[in-house]
Amino acid sequence: MKRYLLVILTLILSFEISAREVYSLNNGWRFFFGDAVSSDLARQVTLPHVWNADGNQSKTIGNYMRSLDVPSEWQGRRVFIRFYGAASVADLSVNSRYVGTHRGAATAFTFEITDYLRYGMPNSIRVQVDNAQRNDLLPLAQEENRYGGLHRSVELIVTDRVAVSPLHYSTDGVFVTPEKISSESVTGKVAIHLTTDRYDRPANVQMAILSPELDTVFIDDIRTKIDGKSDKMTLNVPFTINSPQLWCDKAGEQPLYSIIAKVSTNTTVDSVAVKTGFRSISIGNDHLLRINGNASRIRGVAMYNDRAGVGSALRSEHIAEDISLISEIGANMIRMVTSPAASGYLDECDRRGIGVWCDIPLVNSPFLADVPYTTSPALAESGREQLREIIAQNYNRPSVLMWGIFSKLVVPGDDPRPYIRELNSLAKNLDSSRPTVAVSNQDGDINFITDMIVWHQALGWQTGDVQDVHVWKEQLREGWSNLRSGLTYSAGGSPQHQDSLTVRPRLDRNWHPERWQTIFHESYMRSAGNDPLFWGIVAGNMFDFGSARQAHIDGSTINDHGLVSYDRSIRKDAFYVYKAAWNRHDPFVHVAEKRWSVRENPEQTIRAYSNQQQLELIVNGVSRGMMESTDGIFIWDKVQLQSGANEIEVIAPDTPYSDRSTIIVGKTLK
Repeated sequence: MKRYLLVILTLILSFEISAREVYSLNNGWRFFFGDAVSSDLARQVTLPHVWNADGNQSKTIGNYMRSLDVPSEWQGRRVFIRFYGAASVADLSVNSRYVGTHRGAATAFTFEITDYLRYGMPNSIRVQVDNAQRNDLLPLAQEENRYGGLHRSVELIVTDRVAVSPLHYSTDGVFVTPEKISSESVTGKVAIHLTTDRYDRPANVQMAILSPELDTVFIDDIRTKIDGKSDKMTLNVPFTINSPQLWCDKAGEQPLYSIIAKVSTNTTVDSVAVKTGFRSISIGNDHLLRINGNASRIRGVAMYNDRAGVGSALRSEHIAEDISLISEIGANMIRMVTSPAASGYLDECDRRGIGVWCDIPLVNSPFLADVPYTTSPALAESGREQLREIIAQNYNRPSVLMWGIFSKLVVPGDDPRPYIRELNSLAKNLDSSRPTVAVSNQDGDINFITDMIVWHQALGWQTGDVQDVHVWKEQLREGWSNLRSGLTYSAGGSPQHQDSLTVRPRLDRNWHPERWQTIFHESYMRSAGNDPLFWGIVAGNMFDFGSARQAHIDGSTINDHGLVSYDRSIRKDAFYVYKAAWNRHDPFVHVAEKRWSVRENPEQTIRAYSNQQQLELIVNGVSRGMMESTDGIFIWDKVQLQSGANEIEVIAPDTPYSDRSTIIVGKTLK
């Protein structure tokens, strides 16, 4: 027994030893455009960086250069460079020698540069990035801005000759596949991908699993032999964990396990650690998603990957603020529209228990419907490769609940359905544990390919009225209730556009009253938020986003469909519609339409949102009645106000929670 404990202790301690070194390369870059006459015109930049963060749609080539001092001690070791995202096509050269190309803006890529380096002296790294629209690269047509640059971090990885591979789809080379999950135990396997130096040699591969409290709950030591005929090999290690802590079984900080893989030979040692959470995903007969067998109605928000001032070059403080706002609203899932967000978002979702829907960029935009899908072999391979990378790079993440295959795909050209079926099958082959999903805005059998479908509904915005949603729902219930249907929708609303208008804005004019956006979201929430016809709703969008390609009549480059402004400074009234319905943990009261402070008509409607069951309206110190609500929406109609200033207060009785506003009634100069 003592010998057994000693062996275990030795193995645990040995995991602290690693020859791997990782260095950030975010600093020290020089940037210049491809048409610059000389690199002497370059300016210093720090990554992440895009050259069109101001929203201009400059589609060009940008060059990033930096010097890299490589110590002579690295000779005999292996050196890799990892880019976490380059928009959209990146060509890497080291010391003026071409290394390789990566296509696709939202996925990481890694190149080995061992044989391109000069040891004991400075080296030159150059990345040429092209963000031009291309017919052989997805997306063909996107609504959001097409940013250009090294918009995510870059790092250098130094290993010994045999290592856990950084090259396997630019992952950490360790993949955890649970096969049976229950509160009693988790069984599965860990695939460890090795990169070798083509020499025959014995090797030890050790794998340990640490609990969220960092206790060792599983350990194994495998003796193997590296086959010199190949430069890579894969080992599969079965595991069992008893009495596991399951991800998303309770609110708050989620239990994440650490999987540590170490490979050693007589001369090499390498070690990596990845995090994962254990949970099962299934779809019930009621079409609801089930996590660990528990039905979960999806309360989702759609999110694009940009922000005012920085474009898609998001930093840790931006990510923290965004996740905080999403948590405040009470959403339990984020749809990362048309591409995965930066890894920091997914780290936070793993930690906080927020589900994620990851799309591939097979998408059309409503104002670019004349851009067809085509059956180009290069385009098809672009989609396949991006799907492989997205799945591999997010495989271990417990927060990722589903893979998005296409979005609002218009069919003016070649028939995309055979390709969609191919991508759906590929996703299922790569990962059978998660369902596939798509967003559709049309009828037909295109809706029957993925496991789940989400209807993009524009009644009350692009056409018709919000009251028509009820009619559409009943048609869906009657004809297509066998589909696992979700619902997504959005409408523009600018905090600067305040008006008494209560009819649908004209799309050929860029006047988007915030009031209409609020009424739009109220109506959809009341109509569909808890309808068992849908497995969930995804409100679009969480944030305004850059959309310079759209025809904005007032000269703006911002799509204003967000619940929060582009710079995150303003929570629009619609934000509180969802917070009232979804967030039951943080008591609040919000009086709507504060920004519409000057009104002509003395008879007004007062709106408020709260997660309290009962609110009282007080106008100029006089109570105007108590109201109860089960959906968080409180509306007092035909409230008579006096000429001039009116003090509006809404309070939750017997609580400290209240909110107030001032409404000025009278003729005003517009």
